[in-house]
Amino acid sequence: MSSTPTLIRTGKTISRVVSTLKEQILDGRLAPGQRLIANDLLEELGVSRGSLREAFRQLDAERLINLTPNKGAIVRKLNIAEVNKLFEIRIALEGFAARLAAEKIDLKDNRKLFIDVLERGRRHQHNPIFSEFVIDNRDFHQAIVNICENDELGKLIDKYQLPVFMLQLRQVMSKEQIIKNALSEHEEIASAILSSSPEAAYEAMKKHLLHSSQLILGSL
Repeated sequence: MSSTPTLIRTGKTISRVVSTLKEQILDGRLAPGQRLIANDLLEELGVSRGSLREAFRQLDAERLINLTPNKGAIVRKLNIAEVNKLFEIRIALEGFAARLAAEKIDLKDNRKLFIDVLERGRRHQHNPIFSEFVIDNRDFHQAIVNICENDELGKLIDKYQLPVFMLQLRQVMSKEQIIKNALSEHEEIASAILSSSPEAAYEAMKKHLLHSSQLILGSL
């Protein structure tokens, strides 16, 4: 008898667990530094230990949790040194990307595609939904990278755009304030890119990332 139906069911179960835990992490119900108790989650989610273990592995790969052999899983929390180092890298990479995007905004369909992403994010001005904003925020930064047409730059930026930054911002301000601040700063970045102003785009991105890093450091 084929094992394919069993594998499909198992795959769906793991995806459900990953989705549930990711939502709880991004929504703040599971806080940075909090230990994930396997026995409690097995009962709460009604899944096998193997499925939970695989879900943990996937969340660890997404850098939402730290998974340590024989010690279990903890929602990831960056320390001061990590925040400083990671944001130094992000400013260098994403500042360069913003500058390059401003130079290339009128090539191909770049302007239209960028405005579409910007407009999608603006919906949170009136109806902020944090879990969806996390996605739209990432899409905004990714749209800038896409304009650059540099796959290697994109891979590097993707490596350092950690969801955990949003989680730690949640410790110092409300979800609504995070969204309000980010949207305002996105508008400044977008204005510079859309006006084809490379240096202004770099400075706006730098300001945006520095602000985020300072807020996070203030919580540590």
